[in-house]
Amino acid sequence: MSDRPLVSVRGLRVVHRSAGLFARTETTAVDDIGFDIARGDTLALVGESGCGKTTAARAILRLIDTDAGTVAYDGTDLLALRGEALRRHRRHMQIVFQDPFTSLNPRHTVGAIIAEGLIVHGLARGAEAQARVSRLLDEVGLSASDASRYPHELSGGQRQRVAIARALAVDPEFLVLDEAVSALDATTQAQVLALITQLRQARALTCLFIAHNLAVVQSIATSVAVMYQGRIVERAPVKAIFAAPAHPYTRAMLDAVPVSDPRDRRTRTPLAGDPGTAGDAGGTTPGCAFFPRCPHPAKDAACTTARPALQEVAPGHLAACIKPHANLEIM
Repeated sequence: MSDRPLVSVRGLRVVHRSAGLFARTETTAVDDIGFDIARGDTLALVGESGCGKTTAARAILRLIDTDAGTVAYDGTDLLALRGEALRRHRRHMQIVFQDPFTSLNPRHTVGAIIAEGLIVHGLARGAEAQARVSRLLDEVGLSASDASRYPHELSGGQRQRVAIARALAVDPEFLVLDEAVSALDATTQAQVLALITQLRQARALTCLFIAHNLAVVQSIATSVAVMYQGRIVERAPVKAIFAAPAHPYTRAMLDAVPVSDPRDRRTRTPLAGDPGTAGDAGGTTPGCAFFPRCPHPAKDAACTTARPALQEVAPGHLAACIKPHANLEIM
C-alpha cells in the first residue's frame, strides 16, 4: 500500500464574487489552506460559523470552483478532471450535509433517495438496487420498511441516517461530514456520532469532519485543523490540540466547551469583539487576523505587521502564531 495520503490539499483559495448595482465585490472565503488526510484517518476542520469550513470542503469535492491551489485524490489532480473522468471520481467522494431535511428530496421516498446514486453510477437497478437499499438501511440503524416513507415522516436523526446511507450507497473511500450532527439534539447527536464511528471503522473510511464545536470532534477525529477567517491557524493530532493548544484562538474555543462538573474552576478567557467572516481579512490585511480579539498578554506590535505562517511547535503540531510557545507556557 502507498504511503501517500488519500487526500492532499495545497494552497487552496476560493474567492466569492458578486456584482452590485454600482460595483463588483470580491470576498476571499478560503485563503491558502493545506493539509493531508491519510487513508483511514479523520481530519476535523473546526471553526466558528463563516470561517470558510464548508466552502473549503465543497471546493475539495469540486462542488464549487477554486481560484488557486491543488487538490490531489490518491495522487490524481481533481481540479484538472473534466467530464466522465470527474464523474467516475465522484463515486469515491461523498458528502453528508448539515440539514437532513433540506438535503433530501421531499418528493422522493427514502428508497428512491438512497438508490439514486446506485442508478446514476450504474451499480445496480431494480430488485438488486432494492436489496442494497434494504441492507444500507439496516446498516445505519433503520428498517427496510422505511424505504417506502418520505423524509417528512421521519425524525431529524432518522433523516440524517438516510443521508448517511445515501452517501454510503456507492461505496466511497472519502466521506465529508459537513456539520452532520449540529442540527440534532444532544441525545440524537451522540447516537449519530457513534454510528459514524462504527461505519468509519467497518468500511475503513477516510473522513473530513466539519464542526464548530471542538467537543464534538474529540472522540471521532484523528487530527484537527482549526480555521479562522479563511485560514488554518493550527493543525495537530487531536490529543495534542486538547492537551496543549498553541494558538490563542484554539485555546479560547476549548475554554468555551461546557463542562458537566460544577466544581470545575478553570480560568476561562472570553474573546472580545465579533468573529467576523472569512472574507473580513480579505487576504490583504497585514498581520494576524486574530490580533483584534487576541486575549494573550504576550501579543505585541509585531503581530500587526506580519501575517504568521504555520510553524512547527512540536512534532506534527503546527500553529500560525508569532509566539506559540507563550501560549503553551500559560496552559
